[in-house]
Amino acid sequence: MPEHFIGGHPALDLANTVFDRREPEPDNELLKSARDIGNWFKASGLAGARQAAAVSGIAGEPFVDRIHEVREASAEIFGAIAADKAPTAAALGLLFASAASGLADNAVDLDGTKPRLSLAGWRDPDVVTAALAMLSIEGFYTLPRERLRSCPRCEWLFLDTSRGGKRRWCSMQICGNREKVSRHREHA
Repeated sequence: MPEHFIGGHPALDLANTVFDRREPEPDNELLKSARDIGNWFKASGLAGARQAAAVSGIAGEPFVDRIHEVREASAEIFGAIAADKAPTAAALGLLFASAASGLADNAVDLDGTKPRLSLAGWRDPDVVTAALAMLSIEGFYTLPRERLRSCPRCEWLFLDTSRGGKRRWCSMQICGNREKVSRHREHA
C-alpha cells in the first residue's frame, strides 16, 4: 500500500484513492467501505490503530459516499490546478460545506497536515469527513501550485519535489515503466 501514498500531501493521496483516473476499470474504487477508509487513515499516518479502528466502525453507506464526494472535489480542484486551470466554485463549495461542521463545534483541529480529533471524533462520520475536507482546503491554500502535477498515464496527483521540477510520472516503478514498455512495443 505504500505505493498509494505518492502525492506528497494527504489531500493528494486522498484524491488518488482510485486505481486509475484516466481510464477507470470497473472495479476502480479503493475506498469501498468504512474499514477501507480506516485502513487508509492508518496507512497514511494520519491516524493510529485506535483511531483507524474507530473510523472502520462507522456504519452506513452515506459515510462512504460523503468521503467519495470530498475525494472527488479534491481531485477536481487539484487536477485543475495541475492543468493550470481555475478550480470550480462547486468543488470548493463542497469542501467548505463539508469542513463547516468540524469548524463550527471545534471538533477538528489540524496539527500541520494531521487531524487532531478525540476518539469520539474518529467515530463521528461528520467529523471524519470534515477533517478530510479541511486537509484539502489547507492544501488548496498552501501547496506550491507550480509543483503540482498529474501523471499523464493514470492522472494521479503529486507534488514534484525533484530538483529540476521535471518529474513526470506518479511512480517510475509503476506508470513510468509501463510507459517505457508501451513505447518499446510500439518501436519493435
